[in-house]
Amino acid sequence: MTCCTADGVLLHYTGETKTYYVDLGEAIKGRTVSSVTSVTSADSLLTISSAAVIAADTSDYDQQGNAITIEANTGVQFTMAAGTAGDGDDEYTTTVVVKFVTSAGTEQAPVRVKVLSL
Repeated sequence: MTCCTADGVLLHYTGETKTYYVDLGEAIKGRTVSSVTSVTSADSLLTISSAAVIAADTSDYDQQGNAITIEANTGVQFTMAAGTAGDGDDEYTTTVVVKFVTSAGTEQAPVRVKVLSL
């Protein structure tokens, strides 16, 4: 599993099928996520599935090796596979848009993803 904040960049390799966590806590201060409406990307080769709210406090590491704890109901998880590989020099290659529901209504968080070839 790999974790990032909503303003970070997820690193994904085309040959992997992996679960990713996104911490939305800073983006939704004072609210909680009650459901995930959708997770989509303009990259037609990137397969996204199994989107869900992180229902219990979850500890993991970001891609720089820093420990992160996502508080219950303040993050989402989803699985990504395949994708269109970009250039290693790209900051990111696609944006995944996470739509979710809080007490304020339907909200969305764009998450940048850098897809590379294995």
